[in-house]
Formats: sequence, structure tokens, C-alpha cells
Amino acid sequence: MKIKTVMLATACGALLCASNTFASSAQLYPAEDARTLLVNQLSNLNVTNKDVQDAAITSHYLSEKNGISHLVFKQQLNGIEVHKGLIQLNLDQQGKILNLHNLFVNNLAAKAPQVSPFIAADQAILNAAQELGIVTRLPAYLINQSQSSNRAAVYLDEDISSAEIPVKLMYQKQGDELRLSWDLQIQSGGNWWSMRVDTLTGQVIDQVNWTADASYDVIPLPNESPADNGYQLETMVDPHDLTASPFGWHDIDGSAGAEFTDTRGNNVYAQDDLDANNSGGGRPDGGANLLFDVPWNPAVDPDEEQNLDAAIVNLFYWNNVIHDVMYFYGFDEAAGNFQENNYGNNGLGSDAVNADAQDGSGTNNANFSTPPDGSNPRMQMFYFSGTPDLLVHSPPAIAGSYTAAGASFGAPITSTPLNGIVEAADDNTGTVSDACEALVGFTSGRIALIDRGGCEFGVKVLNAENAGAIGAIVANNQGDSILNMGPGAQGANVTIPALMVGQTDGGIIRAQLDNNVDVDMVKTNADRDSDFDNGIIIHEYGHGISNRLTGGPSQSSCLTSSEQMGEGWSDFFALVMTADPNDTALEARPMGSYATQNPGGIRTYPYSTNMNVNLHTFGDLADANGSPHFVGSIWAQMLWEVYWNLVDKYGYDADLYNGSGGNNLALQLVMDGLKLQPCDPGFIDGRDAVLLADQNNSAGANQCEIWHGFAKRGLGVGASSGSVNVTGDETESYEVPVECEVSDVIFADSFDLVP
Repeated sequence: MKIKTVMLATACGALLCASNTFASSAQLYPAEDARTLLVNQLSNLNVTNKDVQDAAITSHYLSEKNGISHLVFKQQLNGIEVHKGLIQLNLDQQGKILNLHNLFVNNLAAKAPQVSPFIAADQAILNAAQELGIVTRLPAYLINQSQSSNRAAVYLDEDISSAEIPVKLMYQKQGDELRLSWDLQIQSGGNWWSMRVDTLTGQVIDQVNWTADASYDVIPLPNESPADNGYQLETMVDPHDLTASPFGWHDIDGSAGAEFTDTRGNNVYAQDDLDANNSGGGRPDGGANLLFDVPWNPAVDPDEEQNLDAAIVNLFYWNNVIHDVMYFYGFDEAAGNFQENNYGNNGLGSDAVNADAQDGSGTNNANFSTPPDGSNPRMQMFYFSGTPDLLVHSPPAIAGSYTAAGASFGAPITSTPLNGIVEAADDNTGTVSDACEALVGFTSGRIALIDRGGCEFGVKVLNAENAGAIGAIVANNQGDSILNMGPGAQGANVTIPALMVGQTDGGIIRAQLDNNVDVDMVKTNADRDSDFDNGIIIHEYGHGISNRLTGGPSQSSCLTSSEQMGEGWSDFFALVMTADPNDTALEARPMGSYATQNPGGIRTYPYSTNMNVNLHTFGDLADANGSPHFVGSIWAQMLWEVYWNLVDKYGYDADLYNGSGGNNLALQLVMDGLKLQPCDPGFIDGRDAVLLADQNNSAGANQCEIWHGFAKRGLGVGASSGSVNVTGDETESYEVPVECEVSDVIFADSFDLVP
């Protein structure tokens, strides 16, 4: 497969541009100039000029990645601060206000209480200790006293706090009024308390535990499944990101402290849906300390012991992690992400994900429903039946156990064997063994042997059932890989069990049919829960991302054409988020291998840049037969080629949140491409959107890496989608722009672009 070259229309190729997505020449916006901006906004802010002029600037920094200047103004009067009296101001590279968040008290000078403290600082410390259940009789002793107007001091009492106790006067909001309070800190029993004690009454009027160490026992990032970390839950402490989830994962009101102690929060409500009524089921509770340490036993079925609660915790964790990671790549509030409270950051809220573990409405599958921004999406994660086996009893020459995969439709294969004699399916049309038409002459009560290809799996098995078959064996016609078979349009009508075997095994069985092949279809392993297949969770969440970003968040109907790549973006997200530094481009990365217990996964080929492992090219769309997963797997492989070209150029960075590796760049370009492509895109539209994203982000510095990735799989310059509403009319091209030509002289000895 030779890569050709043509002229590139853009003015920038890899050798012409040296800029990088992560480079920035932006300058930090001057602090006092920012104060002037606030003064010019007084009427909109509903504060006075004195409020702004008296404010202290407590934070002032530049985000190098995007050139945004971030400033925080703290409200104060005569040196006494207002607790949480903040204005947060974010400015772009031109000094324009991106957004601001105002928590100032209007006209503080008129509203601040004109009183002197009645309760002394040391008594306030005693009162705070009593509120925390700390037993002590002697007051703390003073070790440092400032002369400032806020009477800042430092006390020491080892019975109360394991560290020094700083104290100062501070105004505390209480409803519509302000109270003068002592602000103090106590560290005790592994907790770090920030407290306000009323200077007149001595009552604790506000307290926050800064040690918000919520913990979750899960299969954590970047593990794709329990198979990657030895089937052990790991404890993740405070895994939330403070930029994406500034108030943690259990908040919905935008104030410190959790509103929920179970698996609910701003980004996701996770629960079981065993009865399939979408009304919210049980949730594990972590208590006041948010300690989610539910044990899990992978050796038994998902509904045994405490496995269901452990699954819900893992589902909650991963939905939040995906939310937080993707926030850094532009899936934020304005872009239509999934949050109950958008914290004033544009977009529509009230749309956290409803994530249902062990949903009772299906098996051997998962799905994600995405309404427009402002309505809650739903993720449904299903039970996956234990690996089926095909046990051949006779004739003796082929007796034994044959590796098989199940189906996501029809009757389940259970530990009670389904026994029968195998008979070849014959529909007397075209490829007579594919069962794409009604069978002829089939013996009722037998198990049908069917060849893959020509039509959907559900159609094949339904035709066998209508002919009297009690079960169906589908033999692969494309090698010895086995797939968990999808239902297609007719699978819901099937009531018999079905399994798939590889091409070689199918041939062995077919050759002995005249000798009465006697088999059992039986389940031999424990069932598995897709709530622990993190790749599937990411895949499903990915549907929400691609649907919200394509065509904008206000509608969700822009991925409906025959050539739409929704399944591909979802697989790509799963591959990227579960990659690790030891991965190589050539290794095989299957999808869904844990849940299905099928080492080859659920796609036709595992993902790999090795053309001998993954054979897909653009022209394979002709074989899609209406399968969005087949279409998507071709697109995901193309993106995987681009990913590895960028990793080869920039390296791999394990930090998915703030990293600067080629993996981070690839994810950013794909996310931006989703926003730039049209409604109902085809492969050409998707490719061009990624190229455009690179031109915008990096002045085209990575055009050749992108072109080579797509062209390797037939989506080069000159390729055509034909109509995006049908598949099979595509035109392949392996051409790349002339700027991307690889010199035959440099690589004359042995270089080959196609592994």
C-alpha cells in the first residue's frame, strides 16, 4: 500500500511551522488595571467604588496553556475580611472579561456591624473545641499577637489542636446580615477545621472541614478493567479536580460541604436500576466522611454479596473522572457538559448523568441517551452473561470444549446445559449457510449452524428459531476471532440462545455434521458487570460528548446518518483514557474484553497500527450492513493512527488533566474537531475538522501527522464519502499532501509506512 503525495491547499506543513498547541506568549494582566475594569462595572456588580478600592488581591496568575489571567479580590473593611467575600475575575489575552463571579456584600461600610468583641479570642477557641467534642478546661495560651485591626493572633493548646491555632476577626454572612466573628483553625483527629465564632454570643456560626478526604475503593484511572490491576480495588482519596469540580463530587449548591453522602453529586447520580423503571434505586452511603469502601468479590456473580454497591461506587467514580478530564479539553458548561449546577459558567444546568448500574432492561450491552443541554442524560450499564462454552460430546474425533462468545439478545446461556444435535442452516438463497432468508428443510428441535455475513445476527438467529431451532451457533467467516453478537433490528424478537465460534472451529464442526454432532451450550464462568469495565463506561459517556458537541449542545440529533462516527469517538475516548506509558502503537487493544470475557473484545479487530492486526480501511464501510459499531470501529482506528503519530512526535504524558504530550494533543484536536464539524458529518467532514483544529490551535504544525494517519487507512487526499446517508459508495485514497511526502532517499533501505 503506497502513500502518494499531492499539493496541500493550506500554507503550513509540519516543516514550515514550529508552533505548538501548548506554547503561549500571553502576558499576565496587570492587577490594578483589572481593578479599574471592576470599577467600570460597578452598576452591573451592584457594589460601591469603596468596596472595590478596599478589596485585597489575594490571587493573581496566568494560565500558560490558554493565556487567561485569573484574579481573586477579597472584600475587607478596615483590614477585616468578609468570609467568602470574593470577586473572581477571568480575562482573555486581550484583557476582555471572560466571566466573573461576585460574592461581595454591597456597600460593606454601611452594613458592617459597629461593635467590639465581647467574647475574647481564647474563649472563642474553647467554644469551638466544645463544638467539636474536644474535652479541655484550660484556655489556649497566646504565643503571638499582631497590632493589626483584625487582631490576628496565634494560640497553642495541644489538647485542642495538633498545630498552632491562628485567630483573627472576620465578618461572617448570616442570612441578610453580617456578624463580627473570630475566624480560627483547629487541627484534630486527622481533620482541619475552619470555624467562625460569634464575638457577641460565643456561638459557632460557621464551620468547614478542610480535610474533605472523600475516598472511593474502585478500579481507578487509567485501568481499563480489573484485569489491568490484578482484580483489586484501590482506594482513591479526594480524586476530584478543583477546576472541573470546585466543590467536590457530592456538592450541588456551590458552597463548601457535601449535600449528599451517597453516590449523588453535581456531575452524576449513580444508583441501581434492577427493576428497570428509571426512577432511582439504591445507593451506597459513605457517611459524613464520604468513605466508600465497599468490598467486591469478582469470583461470584455481580448480584451476590456486596458486589452491586461496589459497582455503583465504581460507576460514580468513573463518571466523575470522565467529567473532570474532559473539562480540560473543552467539554465544559458552555459546551453543554453534564452538571446539575453550572456555578455561573454559562450553559444550562440541571443535567447531571443518571447512571444506572445493573440496569434490568437488558443484558450483554450498555447504552447512553443524550437529550439537549439542560435535560438529564441516562447511562444504562448491564449484566454480561458468563462466557458460554460449546461442549462437543460426539463424535469422539472432535469432542471437547470450543471457545465461544455470546449474544446480547435471545435467551441467556446458563449453567444448565442446552443439549442438542447440530444441523446446518440452509436458506436456499445465495450463500445458503448464512440464514439471511427463511430456512428450508430444517429439522425442528436441533441447533442450527450458521455462517456469519450477509445480514445482521438477529436476522440469522430469528430465521433459525422460526424454522424450529432450539439454539444457534454462528461460525465466523473472517478468521478465528469471536464477537459478542449484537441484536440488530430483529434481535428483540429472538427467544432462543445463540453463540459464536471461530472460523476454524466452525469448519471442524461442519465437517462432522453427517456423524450427528452432539453438543451442549452452557455457561461455565461467573457473570460480569459492565460497571467494572471502565472502557465501556468511557465509551458510553463518550456518546454524550459527541452528541452534545456535534451541532452544538442545544440539540442532540446530529449523529444519525449511516456514516456517522459516534461509536468511533466513544472507542477512541476509551483508548486514550486507559492508555499507559508502556503501551506501544503495534500492540492490540481490544474493546470490552473484560465484560464479555472474550480476549479479542467486541469489535471485528482490536485496535493497532499494525495492518496485520487491524485490517480496516475506509473501503470496509461497504461491509457495514447498517452496523454503527462497525462504522465506528473504522473511524476509531483512523484516530488511533493519528494519536500514535502525535505521541511519536511529542511523547506520552501520563497527566491527562494538564499534560503536554502527543496523547493530550490528540485528544484536544479530536474534541475541537467535534465542535468544528457540521451536523450529520461523514468521515471526510470528521477528518477535515481535525485538520482545521490543528490549523487553529497550532498554525498547522501537525498537518502531516494527521494526514498520514488518515491516509494510511484510505482517507487521504482525494477520498470521498459519497453520500453520508449510505455506506458502500465511498472512494478510498492513500494520497497525502506534497508537504507531507516522505523522502525515499532517507528511508531507502527498509522504511515502510505500513507495519
